[in-house]
This record gives sequence, structure tokens and C-alpha cells, in this order.
Amino acid sequence: MLILERVIMHSTLDITELYQYGERVTFKKGDNLAQSVTGETSGDIYILSSGICALSSISCDGKETTYLYFKKRQFVGFVPLMNNLHLNYYGKKSFSIVAKTPCVAYRISNRQFQDLLGFPSVVSLMLNTLTENHIYLMEHFHSSKNEPALVQFCRFLLDQAEPCESGHLALNTFFTYQEIACYLGMHSVTIARMVKSLRAEEMIEKTGHQIQIINPEQMAKLITEERKIDY
Repeated sequence: MLILERVIMHSTLDITELYQYGERVTFKKGDNLAQSVTGETSGDIYILSSGICALSSISCDGKETTYLYFKKRQFVGFVPLMNNLHLNYYGKKSFSIVAKTPCVAYRISNRQFQDLLGFPSVVSLMLNTLTENHIYLMEHFHSSKNEPALVQFCRFLLDQAEPCESGHLALNTFFTYQEIACYLGMHSVTIARMVKSLRAEEMIEKTGHQIQIINPEQMAKLITEERKIDY
């Protein structure tokens, strides 16, 4: 406990310092990290170390909806453990956090997690995660209702792309046209056309199946000005 206190009593804390208090686990593509079905939840939380997972649900007719992609070095699945509200459930609701690619995470038990909550720096990390996710969900909802398709797509690219060896921002090849189309509520043909137009505008390029953003400043300007580009 003394080691624990020395590490996490600081006002700022790198989430990787909490790996030592969890068990390293791996997930295959399609595995569930956490699930909530009419109020039933798993008892553990995770810190995602690598890979991509998503908060999603499946409708009665089998259609999957993705609400949020989780980034590495984030808490995953801890909200139910902190929620003492007993909500009314009308009908079956199923929300899962699914590994979209092979993932590595650190699993922390409910009991260990409750101990960690005694440290303000851990609570601060969780609040940061909650705030980031809340803002992302609100922006995505607003964008889907009010912004042109091309603006939505560019927002997605800038949100999900990460620095790569070339120095550009690159989208994980997991994000196929079909995956992006399902998330944005569009058709995969629309995504393909927008990719072609953005390449013509020299904002992105493709290396194999990977999209790389080569002019993020111009793409951000397109979003803020809602510039129209034919596609």
C-alpha cells in the first residue's frame, strides 16, 4: 500500500502507472470486454493498452450500432461500478464493449478499483475519461443531425487518425469503408466517393488500404467553414 500511495498520491497521474494493479489480458476480435443487459453488468473494469474497442448495441433485427470507439490508455467499462441509480428498463437493452481488433488490456477487479477510488488522482483520470467521452458523443450526435456528410466524415478522420512513421496522421486499417459507413449512418459508396474527392483536394492519400491525412489544417478548415466539395 505504501508503494501504491507514493505512486498515485500525486496530483497528476499517467494511467499506465495503474497497469501494475491489474491483470494483463488479451481479447480476440469480437470478444466482449463488458456487457450490460437490462441492468446486469460485469464486475471488472479495464484499462485499454492497445487495440480498438467500441461501445455498441444490437437491435432486435440484428443491426449493430456503434456509439463510441475507445482509444488506448483509457478506462473502459467502469461507469456501472460507480452508478448507484436503479433505472427503469422497459424491454431488453443490451450494450456491449466489443473488441474490434485484437486488444491488450489490464483488468482491475471491483474491489481493487474501489480502493483506487480513494485517491483523487485516480478519480481525476476517470472524470477526464468521462468528460472526453461525453463531449465526443455530443459532438457526434450534433454532427449527425446538423452537418453535411463530408464534414461528418472529416471529423471522424481527425478524431480517429493517429500519428504514424511517415509523420502524417493515419487511420487504422480496421476502419474499412463499411465500418465507417455504419458508424456515420451512410452508404459505403458515399464514403468511397468522399475519399476520392479528398484525395483530389490533396488532403488525404492512401497507402494500400490505409488512409493518411496529409493536410489536417485544410481538413479542419473544411469542417469549420463547411466548405462544399463535389463527390
